[in-house]
Amino acid sequence: MTASEYNNTVAHLLGTSLRPADGFPAFGAKGFDANASALSSLSQVLVQGYYDAAKKLAEDAFSSDAQRAAILVCDPAESADAGCARDIIERFGLRAFRRPLEEAEVERYVAQYTHALTALEMSPVQAVQHVVRTLLTSPSFLLRVEIGPDSKRAPGALNGHEIASRLSYLLWSSLPDEALFDAAARDELATEDELRSQVDRMLADPKSAAFLQNFFGQWLGTRTLPSHDADTSLFPVWNDDLKGAILEQANAYFGEFMTGGRPWSEFLTAPHPESPLLAPLYANDPEGGRGGFLTLPAFLTLSSRADRTSPTSRAKTILVQLFCVPMAPPANVDIPELGAASGDGVPIDNVRKQLEKHRESPDCASCHDVLDPIGLSLENFDPIGAYRTEYPNGDAIDASGTYDGTEFQDISGLLPELQRAAESGACPSEQLFAYALRRTPTSEDRRALEEITARWDGGTIAVLVKEVVTSEAFRLRPARDEAQ
Repeated sequence: MTASEYNNTVAHLLGTSLRPADGFPAFGAKGFDANASALSSLSQVLVQGYYDAAKKLAEDAFSSDAQRAAILVCDPAESADAGCARDIIERFGLRAFRRPLEEAEVERYVAQYTHALTALEMSPVQAVQHVVRTLLTSPSFLLRVEIGPDSKRAPGALNGHEIASRLSYLLWSSLPDEALFDAAARDELATEDELRSQVDRMLADPKSAAFLQNFFGQWLGTRTLPSHDADTSLFPVWNDDLKGAILEQANAYFGEFMTGGRPWSEFLTAPHPESPLLAPLYANDPEGGRGGFLTLPAFLTLSSRADRTSPTSRAKTILVQLFCVPMAPPANVDIPELGAASGDGVPIDNVRKQLEKHRESPDCASCHDVLDPIGLSLENFDPIGAYRTEYPNGDAIDASGTYDGTEFQDISGLLPELQRAAESGACPSEQLFAYALRRTPTSEDRRALEEITARWDGGTIAVLVKEVVTSEAFRLRPARDEAQ
């Protein structure tokens, strides 16, 4: 599990407000946090963190009547034998491991309960707490385990509980709820209709806020907004309240495409959710001068530096994140900071002029010729997303350019060209596929991705989720070599 998934899982499993994973070491994933390649090995520091967290979580889970009652489905003190403890272990174990415990596992944990009563001289409730702590350190709790194909299914098929976990960690970043566990137990998640119905139900649940934060937040970068800063000497309206409002607006915007019925074809043009706190950023907007993701304060801020805009960063984010265009700097080239090319050390006021100097280097020109027209088209928006017509030094802003043969005066003239590039919807499909499958798509996934994109046809993100979860890639385990 990722740090976010761990915190959400223990919150829903135990009713705790503790967030122990905030102190875990980062995995350093390439792409999404949940990429399995980054989660396949555990450092000793992380393992110790899991053990320390389990102790604190178990203590917290038994510290209040409400939390304790959610675990103690019966009173172990009133049971002459370990029958009540067995019921508790089976019930709690199902939710902790996201699957029914095997009989041998139940017996092992019941034996641990009995040992705690006798050898450790614990009370029945303390003994249950001791077992809960142990369950929270098991690989079956800490890892997203998919054991193997169900003998009743075709080879490679996931069983109901494995599908339930895939769904819940995709849309809630947490364990399944009772409805998903029940559907898994009744073997209902094998049908496409049931999967689509579950997606609708789960996206309507408040827990789907985790999907906004973790999928959109990682894909389009908004998750980093809380740690982003602007130079308050240059932008005095910047503060934590404004930053919070920028993030809330972005999440509300994403939500319109997830559950609000707005099609992806409008992602670059849709009106922005209103926010009174953001009024200072919109105060100087010309009529009809703003709309779509690219003029959201969230995007404009995150793709800027603290003291100035970064057209190169804005353009690279658009091409790489929205269009999945692979970009890498030329090999063996030492790329200087913008402004270093002139060597005068003067603060950058007119970014366009500095970029023109940057392009004088043949090593830099190859990338900047592609990036600069896109990035400079947004120069009317400052580093915190407010509209402007001139630079700090008084120079008039020139946001014009030529991209792929199309001349434009500012972003409004470039948008039709960018919309055409986004029409296929291939990039969102690829991003969601990678997030849902917890791995980078390979060449073998190309056909599946093309089919998902064609069926989605640029509809809502909810429809795209349904296409991904009903695909064979999501529902089946990849074929494995028997020799492995």
